[in-house]
Amino acid sequence: MVPENNQPPPAKATDTLFKRMIVIACALSLATMYGWLACFDRQPNGSFYFHWQWNALLWIVIGVGTNAFFWRKVWPPAGRADATRKDVMVGSIVLGVPCLWWLTFPLRFLSGQHFWDVMTGLIAAATVLSCGAWMVIKLIKAFEQSDTDDLKTEAQNSNAANDKK
Repeated sequence: MVPENNQPPPAKATDTLFKRMIVIACALSLATMYGWLACFDRQPNGSFYFHWQWNALLWIVIGVGTNAFFWRKVWPPAGRADATRKDVMVGSIVLGVPCLWWLTFPLRFLSGQHFWDVMTGLIAAATVLSCGAWMVIKLIKAFEQSDTDDLKTEAQNSNAANDKK
């Protein structure tokens, strides 16, 4: 929406609104998902059913809290230094631990050989995906280093050409 003076809103206001929308949407999503998963009970026949439990409130708070912590680390408030790699890693770990807890939820009900069959598959998948990610990261770093070397060589050649003139 354009104000009456036909000037677009300042970029800072737009960025702040966008950040708030992202933070609120993520908080609601995580709180809903954690609360919903915390309310599942297992029946004696092995099936699940939804049954309200008060520990869902704890998980809702965990969802909102980890989300707030993550985004505060990734997008620090105005007046603070930009996020460092360490901040992003700490925020990601804090956000990821409860996610991993609920990701492993179905494994809690497996036993014996079924559990180890599933774990073998998950470990193999995690290993392959980790190696693939490591290879992609190394490739990107190699391209960056090559570009840096090319730019240095080009700058040296340009300086040498200027010195001859």
